[in-house]
Amino acid sequence: MKLFNIKTILLAAFLAIFCQFSHAEGVLMKAQPKDNSVVSAFDGQVKLWFSGNVGDRSPSLIVLDSNGNRVDNNDMKLDIDDRSELSATTKTLAAGNYIVRYRVVTEDGLVVSGLSRFTVKP
Repeated sequence: MKLFNIKTILLAAFLAIFCQFSHAEGVLMKAQPKDNSVVSAFDGQVKLWFSGNVGDRSPSLIVLDSNGNRVDNNDMKLDIDDRSELSATTKTLAAGNYIVRYRVVTEDGLVVSGLSRFTVKP
């Protein structure tokens, strides 16, 4: 009987933690191109979607090549209608590895930053 109670308590604790993270504001939900993807037909569009609304305080989205050179057009924008989407365009990309660096501040004041990687193949 005690083993059943311990399992129940552990399961409840896990569910409480999981539910807390699943509703977290500002978590990167989706990236285009997808993180660690290999693309052959890159359209020059980079988009990131976050859970919750991103505030307009200094959002950042930068695309770098494998040498650390910036290859985006410095035209990052926050979608006004859907305040969870950041986007930018890039120059024509040669085959190689690329990193998307992002930083946003949610409307709740949470700072979220990270990296997403993709490869363009010939």
